[in-house]
Amino acid sequence: MAQKTLEERIQELEDKQAIKDCFFNFHYACTGGFTGKQAGRMEALDYLTDDATIEVLGLHEPGKGPRGRKEFTEYWDFYYGDAGPLPFVFQTSVNEKIEIDGDTAVEWSNMLMMVGFREDKPLMGLSQRINDYVRTDDGWKIKKTTMVGGFTTTIDTLDGALNELPEPEARTPWTYKGD
Repeated sequence: MAQKTLEERIQELEDKQAIKDCFFNFHYACTGGFTGKQAGRMEALDYLTDDATIEVLGLHEPGKGPRGRKEFTEYWDFYYGDAGPLPFVFQTSVNEKIEIDGDTAVEWSNMLMMVGFREDKPLMGLSQRINDYVRTDDGWKIKKTTMVGGFTTTIDTLDGALNELPEPEARTPWTYKGD
């Protein structure tokens, strides 16, 4: 195997940091429901390519998650916001491994999350995600994010400076329409 030049090694480190920053910013925009910050802010979608796919094991059949800006925006619109069914979200990546191949990369991540749906007890969970990235003119973006498994448990309450919620809105969930 050929040894990498110093420039190649520096570029790889810069790319890995940019990928970690992308995923951190995605999580940060997803997180909210406390101290006036809304969960699932739309800027989270700016870290996805326009043709990205979101797949969550147990929620979407493999290959049938929302794909493309129109579908993943509809999916997002259903769940998030103070008037949606999922107003309380905290999620963060606690460990990542990144492999870069030119202008594409794969990131394996362990994720910690606490979520509060309106009608159910809050959940705490650990899950694993695989993110596929591409280098774009605007930097690294997520082409596909897949929650591949993990576990959750109910907790009694979420304590803290939680947002006061308005009445829930009637919303239509995104569903796979098939081809």
